Amino acid sequence: MSEESPAVPALTYVKAAPAPWSAWDIPGWREDSRLRTFYGYFLHPNVGIDLTREKHAPARDPAYARRLRASLEYLLEQQPATLEAWHSLTRCDIHFRSEGELYGYLLDLHSYLFGDRPTPPDEPDPDRPAPPAHWTYWGRYFR
Repeated sequence: MSEESPAVPALTYVKAAPAPWSAWDIPGWREDSRLRTFYGYFLHPNVGIDLTREKHAPARDPAYARRLRASLEYLLEQQPATLEAWHSLTRCDIHFRSEGELYGYLLDLHSYLFGDRPTPPDEPDPDRPAPPAHWTYWGRYFR
């Protein structure tokens, strides 16, 4: 460059975009097909997993129960899944309206399976009114 124009500082650091979240990041996901089945179907209305039976998993299979607990705690602590990622992971027909609703449900599920909650959490009501049209996630499904 000439002395008349100021030198442009060299770009020394470029921050890469974070890698998209994947279910493969869930602890135990690769090792345990039962864990993948649990998340794949536990909210599916036609194939639903009996949560009362899952509550007794620690007595039947302590290793599976540890993986299930670690995976739920990871999801609750990190909250990595968007609504779209969660829907593709669970393949369910029940949609959460917000990530807060999703993680609230997972918190109730954790409390039921490993805490002192006496009853399973209620699934979101499929007959509730559609959300406002400005909700972009839902706009695709109600056009």
